[in-house]
Amino acid sequence: MGIVLLVLVFFLSFFIISRLLARQLEPKFLGIQKQIQAGATQLAVQSLEAMLPMARWQIMLKGQIYAQMGCLQYTIGDDKRALVSLNQASHRSPEAQLFLAALHYRRKDANKAKQAIEDAIGFNKKQVILYNVKAWLLMREGEREQAIEALLKCEKVDKNSEATKDNLNRLQNGKKMNMKRFGMSWYALKLENPPASLRQQPPGSPRPGFRQKRKGGKR
Repeated sequence: MGIVLLVLVFFLSFFIISRLLARQLEPKFLGIQKQIQAGATQLAVQSLEAMLPMARWQIMLKGQIYAQMGCLQYTIGDDKRALVSLNQASHRSPEAQLFLAALHYRRKDANKAKQAIEDAIGFNKKQVILYNVKAWLLMREGEREQAIEALLKCEKVDKNSEATKDNLNRLQNGKKMNMKRFGMSWYALKLENPPASLRQQPPGSPRPGFRQKRKGGKR
């Protein structure tokens, strides 16, 4: 009975502390967002690192922090640290898994790249860009039929995706895929160079291909 009570007290304490910390997290993340928008990326990474001790009391926070850290580190070219962070990122973060896949692919490890996207799709089945990037990687590896299959699965998830329809039509007609519809969500992966019109896109701009989550919803 003593052990049962101890467990109950532990989980009750964990719940209370998590609720209290949640109130402190939002202003911290807003501050980090402002740092990113101001171009202070290294400072933003440091702010995220300072939040890691709070993760022991907040469910899934650790994976979210590492996801954001990894994306920022990859963006500024710190691939070594980005790899460490992205490997600890939440699989529920499609952006982080895409950056991880891109990093593996640029390091000539196509298998790990495809596995990272597969893992991401398992948690984010409605993210159109995941299927399209997977198809792009498969095409680069000479696997056209598998690429077409990936886009057919995407069509079942989102029948209204013009980007998917266009790329599927291109593959079925022996043409190359066109990823420009995804804008900087695609070009930030550094798998293709962005056109001049997108190189000056300000931080925090909308990212086509990612479904925005409602405020207060699950993450």
